[in-house]
Amino acid sequence: MTTGVLLRVFMIIIGMMLLGATVSSLAKRKMTENVCLAWGVVSVVFILAGILLHPYGISQYISVTGLVLIMIIGVVVLQGAFVISAKISELARKNHELALQVSMLNYENRDILARVEKLEAEKREEKQIG
Repeated sequence: MTTGVLLRVFMIIIGMMLLGATVSSLAKRKMTENVCLAWGVVSVVFILAGILLHPYGISQYISVTGLVLIMIIGVVVLQGAFVISAKISELARKNHELALQVSMLNYENRDILARVEKLEAEKREEKQIG
């Protein structure tokens, strides 16, 4: 297998694995829709690059061992970026949930204050009458 064919196969496989992980993360609600869309586009670009690009002559510049090393580094970088994206999405979801809870607490607080003021007003009226 030549270096160019190895690179093309690697890009197609990485694109398919990335697309599968993205769809899985979206289904499990681990990542937000916007982040999944971005990773979906990246995975499709990887797949199309593997299919459409023909890197002839790459073996003159890089050996098979060097290419394998670059592929391993690329996988590690992609995995790290994917994990960071998942964590950022998780934090964004938690932030949104906390904002909703704070909003509900503020509403309940205003309601309780209004009830307290009403009860205090009724007590003042009773004291004035009695």
